[in-house]
Amino acid sequence: QAPPLEAEDAEALFANRYGWDIHVPPSSPGDGITLIQARRCLYASGTIPHVIYRVGGQDVSLFVLEGVTRRAANIVSMGYESRIWSRGATTYVLVLPRGNRQVAAAAQYVMQGVR
Repeated sequence: QAPPLEAEDAEALFANRYGWDIHVPPSSPGDGITLIQARRCLYASGTIPHVIYRVGGQDVSLFVLEGVTRRAANIVSMGYESRIWSRGATTYVLVLPRGNRQVAAAAQYVMQGVR
């Protein structure tokens, strides 16, 4: 099991290694959410930030697509829900296991915490 990661460390990793200036919502023990990893993932013709949280023993992924806007949507596929929303010129995709109330509540925390 991965140890907790500080949001400031994740932001520094993204900035120093990849040149990305993004805000990472921190862990929130009160909401039952722990930040555990920050990495880049392949997407289309490049890479994007991928932040991973653990909630109730399950992983929740946040992907950040800068310079892209999409209409808000909830997509359910293969037991996972993808919540998609944009703020300004950035689109966020939160992927979480479907049907878990604790995970759904934590998802709200992450969605409100991005800026």
